[in-house]
Amino acid sequence: MKIIFLNAWRGLVPEIKQFILDQVSSTDIFCFQEYDNPKKEIFCLDYLKDDYQYFFDHQKIGKESTYNVTFVKNNLKVLENKTVGKEDRKIGLGIFTKIKTSKNNILNIVNFHGLAFPGHKQDTPNRLRQSQSIVNFLKDYSDPKIIGGDFNLDRDIKSTQIFEENGYLSLIKEFNITNTRNRLSWEQYPDSKQYFADHLFITSDLKITSFTVPYNEISDHLPLIIEVNY
Repeated sequence: MKIIFLNAWRGLVPEIKQFILDQVSSTDIFCFQEYDNPKKEIFCLDYLKDDYQYFFDHQKIGKESTYNVTFVKNNLKVLENKTVGKEDRKIGLGIFTKIKTSKNNILNIVNFHGLAFPGHKQDTPNRLRQSQSIVNFLKDYSDPKIIGGDFNLDRDIKSTQIFEENGYLSLIKEFNITNTRNRLSWEQYPDSKQYFADHLFITSDLKITSFTVPYNEISDHLPLIIEVNY
């Protein structure tokens, strides 16, 4: 099973469409953050809707809004779908899907977009509470779990360590990923160059076939691509 997590940056870079089309034949699940586009409700819906089920939600946080959508291939059964963090306007938003795989296994996935402000990626009380809220949401689900997306968090801080302290593996650390941003991000904020924002956490009962963060410029974030044998 192949899953791609990506902050789509509202589809502003035209090349993102070709990237997604190139991945469709091999990808079971797309987890997008920032899917919104002024011209379309969901920027990629027109070319994924025939092959995928989709689940989306958004939330206004202060003057900003966060938009998430998860596309699940039609041959997979979605057993449950919920929004994480919808009731709390001081943390980000997640789309939870409980899926039965083609091997009849159960997989729990959270597609998360974390609190963007303040603009730095360090700990704040709300970000700490945000991480703990995700952990608490999933604690009653016994099957393997994947939590991924744009958390707006640096790598070695308490807000990411909370997941590790609760039994999750950080694939950014396990695979020695050096950055999840690119030139498009760095040129926007040259005085505060940031290398991390996106993360992927899994429970140790999940067998990974591969995990990559390929450099490209289809967004101001890099895609997180995981394949699991499950």
